[in-house]
Amino acid sequence: MIDLSALPAGLKLAFVLAPFIISLTGVAVAYHIAGSRHFYVLCSAFKNSQGLRDDLKYWSAISLRTRSMVVTGIMLASVWPSLGVRQGWLDAEDCKNCPIYLKRRLQMSFWCLVIGCAWLFMAWALIKLDRI
Repeated sequence: MIDLSALPAGLKLAFVLAPFIISLTGVAVAYHIAGSRHFYVLCSAFKNSQGLRDDLKYWSAISLRTRSMVVTGIMLASVWPSLGVRQGWLDAEDCKNCPIYLKRRLQMSFWCLVIGCAWLFMAWALIKLDRI
């Protein structure tokens, strides 16, 4: 097993702070989509999907926070569209109608959030096991 306790303090600090930076990058991209014209492009691309209509009904599009919740609800549709089609909250044609630049941004935001959370839990486990 690799013992990380011999690493310099600056490297340990970077190891602990990196998941926060990665996760905040994902959140920033989601908020950028929610706060710009990309939100309207997203809504028009997924206009036939029941999931988007339900999210807009539940969260609305009044504030930046509620718009970002709608964007994060659609993120999974850009990563695994077959799951959404099987569950019935995504229309198969809507996946094809989504612009590629928007789909890439949604996927980047999703994976930044997933990697940041996984790294954070790994760092927490290493700290709890006194490995760092």
